[in-house]
Amino acid sequence: CPLRRRASRLFLLELVWVAVCVRAAMDECTDERDAPQRCMPEFVNAAFNVTVVATNTCGSPPEEYCVQTGATGVTKSCHICDSRDSGNHHSAVYLTDYNNQQDTTWWQSQTMLAGIQYPDSINLTLHLGKSFDITYVRLKFHTSRPESFAIYKRTSEGGPWVPYQYYSGSCEKTYQKAGRGFIRTGEDEQQALCTDEFSDISPLTGGNVAFSTLEGRPSAYNFDNSPVLQDWVTATDIRVTLNRLNTFGDEVFNDPKVLKSYYYAISDFAVGGRCKCNGHASECVKNSRGQLLCNCKHNTEGDDCNVCKPFYNDRPWRRATAENPNECLPCDCSGKSSECYFDGELYRATGHGGHCRNCADNTDGPNCERCLDNYYREQSGRCLPCGCNTVGSESPQCDNRGMCACKPGVTGEKCDRCQPGYHSLTEAGCRPCSCSPSGSTQECDVNTGQCRCKENVEGFSCDRCKLGYFNLDPTNPQGCTPCFCFQHSSVCDSAEGFSVHSVSSSFYRDDEQWTGQQRDGSSVSVQWSPSGQEVSLISDDYFPMYFIAPEKFLGNQMLSYGQNLSLSFRVDRRDTRLSAEDLVLEGANLRVAVPLIAQGNAYPNENMQTYVFRLHDSTDYPWRPTISHSDFQKLLHNLTAIKIRGTYSEKSAGYLDDVSLVTARRAPGVPARWVEQCTCPQGYQGQHCEQCTLGYRRARPELGAFSPCEPCNCNGHSDDCNANTGACDCQDNTAGLSCERCKDGFYGDATRGTSGDCQPCPCPAGATCAVVLKTREVVCTNCPTGTTGKRCELCDDGFFGDPLGQSGPVRACRACKCSDNIDPNAVGNCNRETGECLKCIYNTDGFFCDRCKDAPVSPASSTCRAATAVNGQLTHHRSSISIRSTAPSVLSNRSSPRFHRCNCNPIGSTNGQCDITTGQCECQPGVTGLHCERCEVNFFGFSSSGCKPCDCDPEGSQSGQCKEDGRCECRPGFVGARCDMCEENYFYNRSAPGCQQCPSCYSLVRDKVNQQRQKLHDLQTLIDNLGSGQDTVTDKAFEDRLKEAERAIMELLEEAQTSKDVDKGLLDRLNNLNNTLTTQWNRLQNIRNTVDNTGTQADRARNRVRDAEDLIDRARQELDKAKDAISKVDIKPPSGTGDANNMTLLAEEARTLAEKHKMDADQIEKIAKDANDTSTKAYNLLLKTLDGEGKTSQEITELNKKYELAKNLEKQANKVQAEAEDAGEKALKIFANLTSLPPFDTKALEDEASKIKKEASDLDKLIDKTEKDYNDLRDDLKGKEQEVRKLLEKGKSEQQTADQLLARADAAKALAEEAAKKGQSTFREAESILEDLRDFDKRVNDNKTAAEDALKKIPAINATIMAANDKTRQAEAALGNAAADAREAKSKAEEAERIASNVQKGSAKTKDDAEKALEDTNKLDNEVNDMMTELGAAEQELARKKSEADRDMMMAGMASDNAKEAEDNARKAKGAVKTVLSTITALLEQLGNIDKVDLSKLNQIDESLKSAKGKMANSELDRKLAELNDVARTQEDMINDYDRQIREIRADITNLNDIKNTLPDGCFNTPSLERP
Repeated sequence: CPLRRRASRLFLLELVWVAVCVRAAMDECTDERDAPQRCMPEFVNAAFNVTVVATNTCGSPPEEYCVQTGATGVTKSCHICDSRDSGNHHSAVYLTDYNNQQDTTWWQSQTMLAGIQYPDSINLTLHLGKSFDITYVRLKFHTSRPESFAIYKRTSEGGPWVPYQYYSGSCEKTYQKAGRGFIRTGEDEQQALCTDEFSDISPLTGGNVAFSTLEGRPSAYNFDNSPVLQDWVTATDIRVTLNRLNTFGDEVFNDPKVLKSYYYAISDFAVGGRCKCNGHASECVKNSRGQLLCNCKHNTEGDDCNVCKPFYNDRPWRRATAENPNECLPCDCSGKSSECYFDGELYRATGHGGHCRNCADNTDGPNCERCLDNYYREQSGRCLPCGCNTVGSESPQCDNRGMCACKPGVTGEKCDRCQPGYHSLTEAGCRPCSCSPSGSTQECDVNTGQCRCKENVEGFSCDRCKLGYFNLDPTNPQGCTPCFCFQHSSVCDSAEGFSVHSVSSSFYRDDEQWTGQQRDGSSVSVQWSPSGQEVSLISDDYFPMYFIAPEKFLGNQMLSYGQNLSLSFRVDRRDTRLSAEDLVLEGANLRVAVPLIAQGNAYPNENMQTYVFRLHDSTDYPWRPTISHSDFQKLLHNLTAIKIRGTYSEKSAGYLDDVSLVTARRAPGVPARWVEQCTCPQGYQGQHCEQCTLGYRRARPELGAFSPCEPCNCNGHSDDCNANTGACDCQDNTAGLSCERCKDGFYGDATRGTSGDCQPCPCPAGATCAVVLKTREVVCTNCPTGTTGKRCELCDDGFFGDPLGQSGPVRACRACKCSDNIDPNAVGNCNRETGECLKCIYNTDGFFCDRCKDAPVSPASSTCRAATAVNGQLTHHRSSISIRSTAPSVLSNRSSPRFHRCNCNPIGSTNGQCDITTGQCECQPGVTGLHCERCEVNFFGFSSSGCKPCDCDPEGSQSGQCKEDGRCECRPGFVGARCDMCEENYFYNRSAPGCQQCPSCYSLVRDKVNQQRQKLHDLQTLIDNLGSGQDTVTDKAFEDRLKEAERAIMELLEEAQTSKDVDKGLLDRLNNLNNTLTTQWNRLQNIRNTVDNTGTQADRARNRVRDAEDLIDRARQELDKAKDAISKVDIKPPSGTGDANNMTLLAEEARTLAEKHKMDADQIEKIAKDANDTSTKAYNLLLKTLDGEGKTSQEITELNKKYELAKNLEKQANKVQAEAEDAGEKALKIFANLTSLPPFDTKALEDEASKIKKEASDLDKLIDKTEKDYNDLRDDLKGKEQEVRKLLEKGKSEQQTADQLLARADAAKALAEEAAKKGQSTFREAESILEDLRDFDKRVNDNKTAAEDALKKIPAINATIMAANDKTRQAEAALGNAAADAREAKSKAEEAERIASNVQKGSAKTKDDAEKALEDTNKLDNEVNDMMTELGAAEQELARKKSEADRDMMMAGMASDNAKEAEDNARKAKGAVKTVLSTITALLEQLGNIDKVDLSKLNQIDESLKSAKGKMANSELDRKLAELNDVARTQEDMINDYDRQIREIRADITNLNDIKNTLPDGCFNTPSLERP
């Protein structure tokens, strides 16, 4: 039997090589037309010269082994295996070397004596270095074949070993596999089978084992279409595991010689196959590292050509087949990319799976065939970015022109700006501008919505005039008319009671006093035409002539400012050359002119045309020279001439008609809203503030009504003054232009402003008096002639008498009579009481200086000569020369007869006189020095009234002396004129000397206040310059300064308001911080409670984990003990086939207990894992909570810091607020003095209320629009709801159709099952026949193998017999007992020769019969397998269709649920919108009931609107609508999928019917692929 089997296997190997030869031609990857075709590397022995790794090899240490003969009692032939001896080693390299029959080499293991036997095994591992398609594995054993061994393979390094084939005489016992099993059609074709075919102990040497990878695999005939078998034959490594040696049973005696004869030995290890290249390479080559790789073609790459090259992914990689090379195709990326990947979905949809990536030039798409999203393709083919504004466009995608789809109110190619008349680009588009048509250009700022106002208009909606303007008029290009008010006020409004009036000339009856004027100013008469009712001028030369308007057009035409002067005019020929002064206005020393064609007028011609001129200043109406609006009104207030040019060329004529000047008058009629009613500041009155009020006067009377009014300065002694001169009507004994002094005869300070300021002088009648400042003493001045003294009680120098009768009766002071012999400039010429002359001169003497000295009475009229010394006596005589002094005041010098001037300072002295002896002048109070030339120490202000005391504070000043301006030198920290106050940012501390500096934070407040002060100072300076500037201020400069002052005041007011708002904002922030602190504190308490609970749960979880771990440890210990006990048990195999011994029963019981323990341990481990997971979750929650607590603590710390900072800011803000309010009050006062504004807050609130009302109106419109959008949305949703319902109904009908198809499929399945039963019956009959044939085949093969082996051995046997005959005699002499053995061997050889001869004769016929039977059997087997395969496929297809129908039912149910959910969402959205609408309706009712604007109610409305917007946003209508659309699209896709699946089911049913009808009546043979 073994010989016959070997012969059969060799025959199969021959068939393999035939197949190899057939396929050897397929070595080229392209055909003769260079078209790709399948190619494969050559069929090789992949194991040749490849080192095999053996886990056991003999020879280390050297050992003895014996050759097994199989006979008992025969001496063994033993040898030595030594790995160190090249002649006696048997390493694994001999497994795959060249197999030479004449010089056999083999690998050999250690012997059984070394312990080589089951359960110990030996592995022989062959590393092929690359994947191969394995056709067979052949082993040639040098000893007997093992009783049990297995072949394994793996497909990757480190991968699992997969069994290929088991060989064992005890398949069930050793490998738990059924013996001689086979694979039925439809079963797993990658399962390893077990066979006892090669497990006999014979032959003792040279036994072959050949394993074919595809033998017995039903799909082998269709290998190209069987991925399962393609994977089955793939291997990178082959392992042979030798499990059990074959023995004769004599090893039980433990004879060393016997044990040494049992070992594994293999002489050849061959693996037939091809380098695996999946049909895409014809060879495998080694790379630089010596690694074997496929030389891939067909645009593939990889070790096994198992992937497509980059950029060759247009279809999925496939293994090449005989019918289709399945080469990888390049991706079509339109030249825009060199990278792509395979896209399965794209391939299924289009048949091309190459999906390009990283497309260049802004392209996209599977083939880079389109532009990227949000790009467009221009005409040149380039893709350019759309650049759509994300806010203003409907989507970021534009059209093929690059134009974006804009939201409402948005325009621009990129939707990046609002349309004219729209503003505030938002997600909803642009809002329409809410601009006043009267005051705006109907455009607004695109960002803020601030309307673009006309020149004189302001406000968010351009709905109010600027300060200084009035009468918002839609016909006025400037919007509002400037206030004139004779430049005294900038606040005015339209006056009531004035109506539109026109001053006109229509020339119905005469020329209406129009005259003409030539260039030189001479007057000419105009020609009146009764027929044409017009006037004309005719020129004789080139010089122009003008029409001069009559008196009714002149005078005060101030009410015509901003109105039109219109006229009709024509010329007699067209050669008119216009000038810049065709219309001239003159008045108030001003002159302006304008061309005839200005202001949009037409060029004059022969036809009468109307010309209109607007009388105001504007860049659009070029009156030249350019003057301010106030000057223009000033001109109209005193309009002295209107000149209209009448002629334009020589010998030409001009005709004038219908001249009209629009003005106003106080009368009923159409209101003239351009007439102003000024709100006059203090001191002014009249409609135009043209008069001074009572108590005011003209500051510059020569300017008339343009002169500013100033208060009458009467020092409280008069209520009125002359408005032109300013002279006060003084009362209370005062006098002067401003009652600034007392009347003569009265004394006091008239500037104090009380009725008792002036008291009668205690002086004689007619005398005046004054008060000495230092002593407050009243001193009479301007005493009657000849009197002097504080009360005029003394006679003056040169006079005598007793005016008050102090020494007797009253005697009036009379002039002393000294005969003109006194020096009139001298003092004390006579006695003031008696009149005696005391300083006679000219050598005169006497009571009246009426005689010469030392002479008797003589007439003084004669001349007294000087005396001469005669005999020592002095004599006197009169001289003819008078001696007079040369200075008004002189003093005597006792040491010499000369006199010196007093030189008293005229400012510092009281009267210029000095002491006659010392020269000390009489000084004013606080003045010192010999000549009264300086202030005393600690005094200042040297003036005619004396010096004033410094009065410096001793603690704050550095010294008692002050500067010239009276300001003391202060110590650091002190300020004030007297250094008696602390500086800003300093405070007085009684515990420390001086002023101490405040903390640095108050510097911020100081800086802010200083800024306000500086601005107030600048404003005051500006006002002072306006009122007292010496330079002539032009009207333009005055207007600029006025505007600058107004801006400064407005800035002050704004900053004051801002400071107030900042304070309010700080308070709000403090409240918010307080609320936040409370909220955070509550959260912290909750977090702490959560942490405590979490900690408790974590402790419980930890305890459970510890308990579970202890339980697992105990279970493991018990398992380890059981394992140790089992390993120590030595179970003896049963001697026979009877019942199992006790040890077997114990082992089974132990195994049962072990499995039970294992199950318990798994259960415990699961519980422990659950507990651990719970603990982990709790721990993570705890960490998260702690982290949150940390963050909360940190936030609370930060909030505390912010709270402290807020407190400081609040303190600073309070101070800033107080100072800002003071600054604001000062600014308001200054502003009131400058422009006399009405109560400012009321106006601001009214403007703000108007603005808010306008915004509320806008909100009302927005609400209407939102309501309309909602209604549209609701209508759209109704349509969607109907569509969803229709889709649901359609889904139900499709479900019914699917049910019908399913029923038909079940019927087809029943028919197929019936056919399958018939096929199975036929198959069982075929199996019975096949078994008989196989038994016959086996016997034939055994005979055939034995015969072939015998035939092969006949030559060897003959040679052996001859050799035995030659050596018998020598052996008999040497071996003795061996002769008997030799004779026995010889007889056996002769017997074998006879058997071989007999077998040889019948072998040829037996071989033919066997081959024919085998062929018939294979045909029948293959046909039955094909039938079973088709029937199984039909069953699988029916099962799949049933599952798809079930899935369709499920999807239909899901569609119904989605539809219901969509309906619920729609109801919820409807309810949310109703809620928002109710809120909006309430808002509208509140807005509709507004009578007076209440800011608090407006705030409530604003909050309500915000709440409504929030509810609208929370209702998520857009999201829910998007969800409804998505659900509808999903349901539509599902229904389309249902239709597609139904079509597929119908097609499949048709295919099943075709299969049923085309089942063959007979079987056809199909050759297998490379059968070994």
